[in-house]
Amino acid sequence: MKITLSIYNIETLKNTAELIDSAVLMIPKYSLLYEDNFSLDDALDLCSNHKVEAIISLNRIYMEDELEDVKNFILKYKQYKFLVHDLGVIQIMKEMGLSSNIIYEASTMVCNSLDLSVYGSFGFDAVAMSNEIPLIDVIKSYNETEASIFYQVFGLKPMFYSKRRLLSLFEKHSGETFERNSLSIKEEKRKELMPIEETSNGYVVFRSYILSLLKEIKSLTFLKYAYFESLRLKDAEIAGILKIYSCYINGKIDITTAEEEISKFDLNFGYGFEYSDSIHAKEKIINE
Repeated sequence: MKITLSIYNIETLKNTAELIDSAVLMIPKYSLLYEDNFSLDDALDLCSNHKVEAIISLNRIYMEDELEDVKNFILKYKQYKFLVHDLGVIQIMKEMGLSSNIIYEASTMVCNSLDLSVYGSFGFDAVAMSNEIPLIDVIKSYNETEASIFYQVFGLKPMFYSKRRLLSLFEKHSGETFERNSLSIKEEKRKELMPIEETSNGYVVFRSYILSLLKEIKSLTFLKYAYFESLRLKDAEIAGILKIYSCYINGKIDITTAEEEISKFDLNFGYGFEYSDSIHAKEKIINE
């Protein structure tokens, strides 16, 4: 199992490089979310120096007229692995003979052993399973396929993505403006605040809590990539959380101590559908 961290800032990489096995590099233009001060080449050099596997994120949907540029970008960095969302980019990489460089991240689309088996048969390095299904289904899917799985075990969980820049559109038509740091949105029928992020590549709404599968991590050691999402966390928080997970995985502390230590960060931890099905009630069928 490779401890894998999203990287939005070069300082985060410097502060966590000794604690991770892989880094997903979120970069301007090609990644859905990013920070403008991010230098890909500097990050790749830093990964190499610390023996951290570099994964370049292409986790957005592209327009057709962007694909030639994406192809040239992939050619430039073809020795690396790519986190890919867009099936058009998948096809380009397959035609380039780079299927084994792909970590297919289809958001909520891979939900069972059949999905995992089909995508796993394409020769990808790994396939990301949905976090919107019970954990028992993830474990069952692995047991039935033994596929290489990329799976989020910590951090903010995306629940909605649009290529449209919805916040900017709202500002334009309402005449209001907002500071873009740490914005959240509240639906009419929900009590909780849901973090939102927007870049030139789109708009994302996250679930209100921070997922933490600390208690479950030892039952997930079959994962190829255990993904930690660092968005909206301070470097000290990220490093501290990674250390707690590492100590628990390696048997240096027990789960009680681990949970006590992680609770000191005073974050809004939670689950989602890890222990409950996303379908709570069947639709009523009425025969007329």
